[in-house]
Amino acid sequence: MADTGTGAKGARAAHEALSRRDLIVVGVGAVGSAAIRAASELGANVLGIELHAPAHARGSSHGLSRIFRHAYFEHPDYVPLLRHSTARFESLEKESGARLLHRCGMLVMGDSGSETVSGSLASARRWNLPVEQLDATALRSRFPWFAVPDDAIGAFEANAGIVRPEAAVHAAVAVARARGAEVRVGSRVLSIAEDETGVTVETNDGPERAAAVIVAAGAWTSLLIPELAALLTVTRQVQAWFAPTPGTDASAMPCWLFDRGPGRRAIYGLAPDPLAESRTDGAPSPGRCPKVGLHGSDVIVDPDAGAQAVDEPDIAKIREAFRERAPTLTGDLVEAATCLYTMSPDENFLVGTRRHCRRTHFAAGLSGHGFKLAPALGDALAGLALSGQTDLPVGFLSPRRFDT
Repeated sequence: MADTGTGAKGARAAHEALSRRDLIVVGVGAVGSAAIRAASELGANVLGIELHAPAHARGSSHGLSRIFRHAYFEHPDYVPLLRHSTARFESLEKESGARLLHRCGMLVMGDSGSETVSGSLASARRWNLPVEQLDATALRSRFPWFAVPDDAIGAFEANAGIVRPEAAVHAAVAVARARGAEVRVGSRVLSIAEDETGVTVETNDGPERAAAVIVAAGAWTSLLIPELAALLTVTRQVQAWFAPTPGTDASAMPCWLFDRGPGRRAIYGLAPDPLAESRTDGAPSPGRCPKVGLHGSDVIVDPDAGAQAVDEPDIAKIREAFRERAPTLTGDLVEAATCLYTMSPDENFLVGTRRHCRRTHFAAGLSGHGFKLAPALGDALAGLALSGQTDLPVGFLSPRRFDT
């Protein structure tokens, strides 16, 4: 005869163990891994749940390199968050031993009326950032890779460069696990329900429960917080790596962005990574080649279906724009890939606590420029979830700005 008393006690013990969790983080990408790291530092009992795997190639936290910078033309209120994030990347390097940052500089260019360049310079002035203002002559002299018009202007920030996204996510997960955090992969979250005493997260593996939840699900956010669906559009982004033309040395080039004016998508590029692995067959390695893309896309996708493969028209658009601004860098195509941008209406993030809730927090709509800010967003969300407050200035990113 079964010992039903022992079984009942075991079930109660298991339920109580689940209920003692302080936090569940849904999505272990850029922001989710940062939130798990931050919560583990605060001594929280935290569970991360990931549908695929940390830094998988079906979302937005991959691609070998991302730009980090501080003179932010998008909105000057990001600058304190950017400074905090860079410091947190640096501390993660020290703690994990991973090399995450390469300071090659960031160059923003455009014509004399470029709002992107003027916005970068205004941000630098407001926050006393060391950024140089350059004219066309200086641009051609110092950055010979780029073809610029006679009325071109630029802003160069030396204390910027690339951050390695896969390495950063894996490092954050590793240090959090070393402090006792649990990260579960291959599990789909079906729903999130908050009540007076906690939050129940239903997964295809069964229910989980904690005192609070952070949703950092990227392109999948609308499935879990449906009221944000009207503010989030998931689009397909193409990135390509080109080998420079023979005789062109790209090793000292910076990251860059060229504002092509109203009605034309900005083109951006990332410097080669000196730590990227070389290929054993002698062919060019994508990580050691310039990476380039056009900011934004009109191609809306279902994140579960994924983005369709890169085709020749995709490459032709990028190659044409790249050759116009950097002809000696536009050699043979080495590799191309897709990632997902989850766009908000104004291309600024959605961050905060779910409406009519106090235990459910989120970051979404990072709009293609969020990876560099992930450590600050993770810290802010961990603070909101564990103590109900954060000192980081994320209020301007509340979705309530769209209420009117």
